[in-house]
Amino acid sequence: METNGDERRPGRVSPADGRTVFLGADGGGTGTALCALEGGRRIASARTGPLNYRFIPAAEAVRNLAEGVAALGVAPERIAALGVADPALDDAAEADDAEAARFRALLEAALPFPVFVRSDARMALFGLTGGTGPGVLVVAGTGAMGIAEDARGRVQVAGGWGRLAGDGGSGYFIATEGIRAALGAFEGVSPPTALTGALPAFFGVPTLRALIPVFYGTPAPDVASFATEVARCAEADDAESLRILDEAARHLVAYADRLVRFSGARTVGIYGGVLLGNRRVRERFEAALRERFGDVAVTPPPVPPEEAAARYAERRFKEGTKHP
Repeated sequence: METNGDERRPGRVSPADGRTVFLGADGGGTGTALCALEGGRRIASARTGPLNYRFIPAAEAVRNLAEGVAALGVAPERIAALGVADPALDDAAEADDAEAARFRALLEAALPFPVFVRSDARMALFGLTGGTGPGVLVVAGTGAMGIAEDARGRVQVAGGWGRLAGDGGSGYFIATEGIRAALGAFEGVSPPTALTGALPAFFGVPTLRALIPVFYGTPAPDVASFATEVARCAEADDAESLRILDEAARHLVAYADRLVRFSGARTVGIYGGVLLGNRRVRERFEAALRERFGDVAVTPPPVPPEEAAARYAERRFKEGTKHP
């Protein structure tokens, strides 16, 4: 078994078996994207259910993944290995993670080929650099974090503490700051904002007080989705919404600043709906990094994360056959 969140099941297959297809899976909390590569070319794609075993049982996550592998339509005897971008894995964890270990053990029992597991952020970083040099990746979707690798292969992360700790710069952060601004304006303790009227309408209730059973009811609402309404109000020049987006950008810049200084990278990858889909956050983020570091390049990874996971599996598989 590999350490640091990476697992390989050795001795099951070899290139001599004619297994030339490598699979990749990008796990998420609502769904998982999969692909199959042969000779570096995508030959199949599929989608399946969620993979985040912090929110669903690990056995269900493994079943979803197995169903996704089957949906690719690749004969099992052609599959050499699978790479998994694990949305629940923390590359910086200093203690044993029982849930992650259980997930990997169930995967090994369910699939007849080697499985390589890294965090989704680490796989996306591999998609940016190809494992050939230093790089930084900042992810800002529902959650937010940064990850970097230096020229010596050392890894450092920033952020990624989850929604209870604020997850600065994330969609959840933007949404909850927007909710606070809306309610504060309603109470007369913070500046007026268009968010006060937008908030109940977004969640489909007639008044702000009617939000209480929505926020604390079952099932829990998708609070992070309100970030899109904050962005809409910002586009209409609502001052509080603009302030919130600028604050989100500052959090993300702080992650990137620390990681660029650690790694010496001249390329900063960006991923997730906030950085890829919110023009103001991205513009503020890029401008701040260029002001601090000059000619640093800010770019999405050139391959999607599920393909990065498949390429990572191929790299590790071939390394393993040379060095058992």
